[in-house]
Formats: sequence, C-alpha cells, structure tokens
Amino acid sequence: MSTLGQKIAAALQWTRRYSAALVMMIAGLCALIASGVQLWQTAHFLSQATWTQGRVVRASAHPLIRFSTAAGPSVQFVQNGFLTRPVGAQVKVVYTERDPVRTARAATFWTLWGPVLWWLPMGFGFTVLPLLGAEVTWRPRRF
Repeated sequence: MSTLGQKIAAALQWTRRYSAALVMMIAGLCALIASGVQLWQTAHFLSQATWTQGRVVRASAHPLIRFSTAAGPSVQFVQNGFLTRPVGAQVKVVYTERDPVRTARAATFWTLWGPVLWWLPMGFGFTVLPLLGAEVTWRPRRF
C-alpha cells in the first residue's frame, strides 16, 4: 500500500474511533452551557424578586397558587411541576413586581434550581466519560 493510502486509512480509522466521542463531548459542553445560562437566569431573577406567601387553590400535578402582591392585587398562577401540596397549604412564592403574573413561581428548592440541576449530570457525563476512556462508537444501521 502506498504511503498516501496508509495515511488515508489511518485518518479514516481515527475518524471512526473518535468522531462519536467528539460529538458526545460537544453535546456535553452544550448541556453545561445550558446549565450555566439557567444558573445565571435564576440568580438574576432571585436578585430582583419579591418573596411572599401564597395558598394552593387547586391541587394537581400543576397546582394553582394564589397570592397577594406587595401592591395589593391578588394574583394566581399555575406552578409547572416540582410541587405537590394539598388545597389550602401555604407556599412561599417569589415574583418580580413589574410582572407578577408571568414571573411568579413557588419558592422551593426544586422549582427554582431544578432546571439548573437537570442539565448538569448529562453535561458532565457526556463531557467527562470520553475523557476517562469510555469507548463511544457509531452503531451501524439496524434496518
């Protein structure tokens, strides 16, 4: 085999061996960036937010919570998961005064920090595992 042919064969073998790991690491870095963006957004939100008490009006997987703002009006919002409380239970609520209807959230650890923590395991796993020697390869088509 010629020298050029050997170089091409070596390059193809390298591509087959490391391209899947490289794609996996890029996906991991994207997940870590997403986690960092969520962290910044949550920290920024909490630095400007007002805290108050609310009550669960309707208990479900997405409970309806009602609270009164510092300005006085009563506001209700649907909490998108991460919270299970019975009707009438008190819940800490955090919101921004300029738009309480759109920014209100139940102030629990998982409702505030869950989106940040969701990305971390995937990001670290996809980034670190190929570096630790985990073999990642493309699978041939099944069909």
